[in-house]
Amino acid sequence: MGNKKLADNKRRHERIELNEPASVKTNAEVFTGTVIDASQSGAAVEFSFGRGESSAQFDIGSDIEVDSDHVDNRKGRVVRYYDKGFAVNFEGDSNGDK
Repeated sequence: MGNKKLADNKRRHERIELNEPASVKTNAEVFTGTVIDASQSGAAVEFSFGRGESSAQFDIGSDIEVDSDHVDNRKGRVVRYYDKGFAVNFEGDSNGDK
């Protein structure tokens, strides 16, 4: 299947389509999800519990850590939700975001 580059002129960094297992850590818990795509500055992570419904709850602004084959223990902050998961902005990307 291979990795696929996603074009989007509004983004700071090129995204790569991944679809790979990941762990998402908060201060209190560890969740298993799937990194759908990632870039130098962030990632989209989805969760499926039972009938395809996501029940992992993260507040906007929550500090988390994402780990997968391509996203190596990156700390970041939840910046938005979408149907099956959330988007995270990684700390220390090349634009100095935290």
